[in-house]
Amino acid sequence: MRQNRPIWVIVWRKAALERVKFGFAESSVERAPNSYKLLGGLEMKAVVLEAYHHPFAIREVEIGDPQPREVTVAVKAVGLCLTDVHIHEGKIPTVKLPLIPGHEFAGVIAKTGSEVKGLRPGDRVVVNIDVTCGSCDHCLRGETNRCSNLIRIGFERNGGMAEYVNVPAANLEPIAPNVSFEKAAILPDAVATTYRAMKTIGEVGPGTKVAILGIGGLGMQGIRIGKLLGAYVACTSRNDEKLEMARDLGADQVINTKRDRFLDVVGKTIGSFDVVIDNIGTPQSVSDAVKACRNGGRVVEVGYVEPVLEAPFYDVVIKEKQILGSRASTRSEFREVVSLVNAGKLDPHIGELIPIDRVNQALQDLKSGKFLTRGVLVLPFS
Repeated sequence: MRQNRPIWVIVWRKAALERVKFGFAESSVERAPNSYKLLGGLEMKAVVLEAYHHPFAIREVEIGDPQPREVTVAVKAVGLCLTDVHIHEGKIPTVKLPLIPGHEFAGVIAKTGSEVKGLRPGDRVVVNIDVTCGSCDHCLRGETNRCSNLIRIGFERNGGMAEYVNVPAANLEPIAPNVSFEKAAILPDAVATTYRAMKTIGEVGPGTKVAILGIGGLGMQGIRIGKLLGAYVACTSRNDEKLEMARDLGADQVINTKRDRFLDVVGKTIGSFDVVIDNIGTPQSVSDAVKACRNGGRVVEVGYVEPVLEAPFYDVVIKEKQILGSRASTRSEFREVVSLVNAGKLDPHIGELIPIDRVNQALQDLKSGKFLTRGVLVLPFS
């Protein structure tokens, strides 16, 4: 992969011109349009993070033509993730400002690069997050989520909180006419990440007893994925509304950890689990996950809060319990998830649909725990 070069994006504010350096250019940074007539150097609206801990700004910026192997996507819906909060707070060290965030999104192809085959304007698509090199040892093994030269859309390069975005054509999957843009938008992270954690890392299958610690944007998807795989699914939360929703989605057991001690309930009911998916990532959740897991079982860590945690090491060694990390999904897993959704076998679960102009209020609502499941920002801008 050749060296990414910086690109200057013009931001119009009142009568003055202000120059803003937007990250990476080659197959990355956008400069944007306002219609499907993408001739280069046209204006669009975008959500921009200009300073950590400060409100997102909605700016008019420019977008250039896509690179030869890129496409320009007209964005229709963007998933709102807790990771967006981490980015907003400056907790992701690889993020450079200013940034157009948004790593979960779907839309319509507006223009294709000169070397793109098999895609055309008007195609409905969802965009995979990871831009990979294709040549490192991990990529050659098919472990694309572990790419040594990984660049993520919405992290190290501009994302989908904009009217348009240029992305590699290789990152696209088609979405069926029966799948809404709002549901398709959350496939790259909320659905595909959970799918990998459960099916690939957890090896969940028919009859597997699974506990999901912490249900929200990812956990709710886990219930439907678990039932699709034929598992017994238990869920935990401190919120009765979330647990009621979990029951409606098919959870076999729900536990309110604000009222009841998780391990006590497990001991009195199911005894132990084959797999525990930890979406919380705190010292308490890691300890509970290991202790609730059967001898030889698997704890899959998806959530992360602190960089260093302790674990019941006696259980890990003597009882051969495994603690496994899981991040995002491989390119093939993402394609598998999209295929399941297109075929109507898996239905992504979404909550509130929020006009993108209200992104700052939506971020505060996400931080305060008001969303029961995955919220989605919808375009156009007002």
